[in-house]
Amino acid sequence: MQHKWHKEIKAWADGAEIEQIYTYANLNFDSWEQVHSPCWYEDNAKFRIKPQPKEPQYLKVFKINNTNIKFIEDGGYIEHNSDYIEYIGKIKLEDDN
Repeated sequence: MQHKWHKEIKAWADGAEIEQIYTYANLNFDSWEQVHSPCWYEDNAKFRIKPQPKEPQYLKVFKINNTNIKFIEDGGYIEHNSDYIEYIGKIKLEDDN
């Protein structure tokens, strides 16, 4: 049977950053804190691998024929003809979660 923090212990041994939060019946701790030497057998703590930021996603914005606006996903391609297409900029997409 594996330790309940098996995944976190292995990730920590491989160099990942570990965070903990304390859980006591009468107190609410709502912020995760990084720990350098986790005490894996502490009853009132939960552990997690520190979440890594996701790469930001963008939409490229082009004006076509001076009238239409076109959005292209980051990495997407638009056939370019400088007489008809003007690059305006990009919009950063955000996750509501």
